[in-house]
Amino acid sequence: MSIPSEPGDSGAPTLREAILVADGSLSTRTGDSDAEETVFRGVDFYDPALDVTEYRDQIVLGAGVSETALPALAVQLAAAGAAALIVRRAQPVDITSEAPEWSLALPLLHHLEGDWAQLANLLRSLLSPHSVGHVTGVRLGDLFGLANALATLSEGAVSIVDSTGQVVGYSTHSEQPIDDIRRRTTLLLQEEIPISSDAEYQSLLRAPDARHFPSETDQFGRVGIAVRASGELLGSIWVIQIDPSLAPRTNLLLEEMEPIAAQHLLRAREDAADRDQRNSGLLRTLLEDDRHARSAASQLLIRPEAGCTIVCFRVDTFDQVEAMRGLHRLLHLAISVSSAAFPGSHSAVIGTQVVTLIPGSIAARAHTFAHSVIRTDTALIAGIGTRAYDVNGIARSHREAGATAGVLMSSPIADDRHRQTRIATFDEMRDRLAILQVTDLIEGLDAAVGDSASILAEHDAAQGTDLSRTMRIYLDHLGSVRETAAALHVHQNTVRYRLEVVRNDLGIDLDSPDTRLWLWLRLSVASRSTR
Repeated sequence: MSIPSEPGDSGAPTLREAILVADGSLSTRTGDSDAEETVFRGVDFYDPALDVTEYRDQIVLGAGVSETALPALAVQLAAAGAAALIVRRAQPVDITSEAPEWSLALPLLHHLEGDWAQLANLLRSLLSPHSVGHVTGVRLGDLFGLANALATLSEGAVSIVDSTGQVVGYSTHSEQPIDDIRRRTTLLLQEEIPISSDAEYQSLLRAPDARHFPSETDQFGRVGIAVRASGELLGSIWVIQIDPSLAPRTNLLLEEMEPIAAQHLLRAREDAADRDQRNSGLLRTLLEDDRHARSAASQLLIRPEAGCTIVCFRVDTFDQVEAMRGLHRLLHLAISVSSAAFPGSHSAVIGTQVVTLIPGSIAARAHTFAHSVIRTDTALIAGIGTRAYDVNGIARSHREAGATAGVLMSSPIADDRHRQTRIATFDEMRDRLAILQVTDLIEGLDAAVGDSASILAEHDAAQGTDLSRTMRIYLDHLGSVRETAAALHVHQNTVRYRLEVVRNDLGIDLDSPDTRLWLWLRLSVASRSTR
């Protein structure tokens, strides 16, 4: 059996660190703790043309080694002082079965899945003097921990960006200077320029290694590297480079750390997908399933009696494909903002909305959160429900928030082609929503057939006029001719003429309070259905 080198000798990494950083793609048969303390000083693929003595203290990757050749190779490598042999195996080994004598000659690791070249790069990254005791100690998938570790090693603030341009991790060392670009991207949790239009980002994607981007303004320069796994782009890492003369050192660091960063990004993506799927199901149950709502609240660690508020977000677009993409970007943004500032919050896509539960009895918390999200994109709409203190109240808050967002989606569009109001609470929209509920009842009533609103609609269709809109705006403005003319961008005499047509030609009594109320309700229904 190969003799383990002295523990900690020259700071070399151990097989235990190799197994840890491989994140499940490597397994050992025996679980021998002594074997796992074996250090290694190199990683290389097995080449039959080389003398086995070349593999002393090396992890040997046995790609393509057959089962029949394995026993002899293991014995030869053990005699040569190799650190370990890694062979491909589709399934984990049964450690309870009796191991053949040759397999005990040196540590034998099994490569369960993944690309051999990716594994080699990952293991070689452990040989960097930077990585041991720093990056390998970060929990796999903890991108904020990874960013802080890299910031310590590089002596510059670090941002980790996924393949869509979302900032998924950043360092928090207060003593490291940052510039306005870093402040804004951290606040928005996304790149300011879409990555498809960012020349520096596109240049980085074409580069096989790290790149230094000097600054030509008062902002700091950057060193960046694209992170890939088996050819798939996972994201990128960006380091603020205060001293341009040290950029080559930062380049080397990122190139050494890139394989480990890839493992972190893969695990973070898997963890996020699992967490989001579980929480989405539980949140949907809490909001829509009265029978199992209490159980869902318990599993989400929600204490309704402590208070919570529901916020519903919508993407204001008529393009259904873009709306679906926007929902997923919005979900990521809502999770990022809420998890950082509002621990215990939960978000999910439900229907055409992103729904977020914000815990706490302070109403301003939900408003602050909603503002933080919608200010990142003018196409976002937010409706906020009332505070709830029990499970039934949470479901009610959800209905209120969803209805409020729906009203905002039908609100007037300003000159900049965006909604005049993009965020509102249920209390602010309560009267409007109550009226809309009443108007929903009106649509099916017999009294609506042949009434004053129908007369206006028939006249407009026959004569090409717009009396229905004129009357709705006139009633909206409490019978003010001046304000109606301003809203319609016409002369006041034009409004007076139209009113005379309504009174005299169509026989509608505008002096009757009942007629005015009924007409306004009916015209509001018609206006709502055409938006």
